[in-house]
Amino acid sequence: MKKVLLVTSAIMLLATFVNAQSDPELDYIKKAYSKDKKTIVEEYMQFNVQEAAKFWTAYGAYEKSREKLALERIKLLQQYVDNADKLTPALADKLATAVLTNNMNLDKLNLQNFGKMKLAIGAVKAAKYMQLETYLQTTWRAMSQDVIPLIGELDKTHH
Repeated sequence: MKKVLLVTSAIMLLATFVNAQSDPELDYIKKAYSKDKKTIVEEYMQFNVQEAAKFWTAYGAYEKSREKLALERIKLLQQYVDNADKLTPALADKLATAVLTNNMNLDKLNLQNFGKMKLAIGAVKAAKYMQLETYLQTTWRAMSQDVIPLIGELDKTHH
């Protein structure tokens, strides 16, 4: 798991997504994270040649879908940050619903991905990979939550 700790720097880099203002910044961060993540997965999973060929094909398709959901989540976080000091009930409802829907869509994608990975590399290796993927996703969620103001904190500043 020591190699997985390397993800912390990549995850911290992702936290800057919330404050990134231009598409070139987002593209750079996305490329850097994808490269670091692939290295982490490769080192952690230690595939043989046959497994690697099957895995990376399935992984590439999964990452395209996951990245779309991640970008959507980043945009939602940006909307929240941009409007945190003037959050209305309607906007809070809209953003919370969108984030929860995004979470469900990611969970569905992970379940589909697990099924594809089982066929490609077997249940044990697929479970090992999904455990790592869940760890990375959970870490990213925690880091992103850490850089945005909590609604309760906002209420205290308005009194």
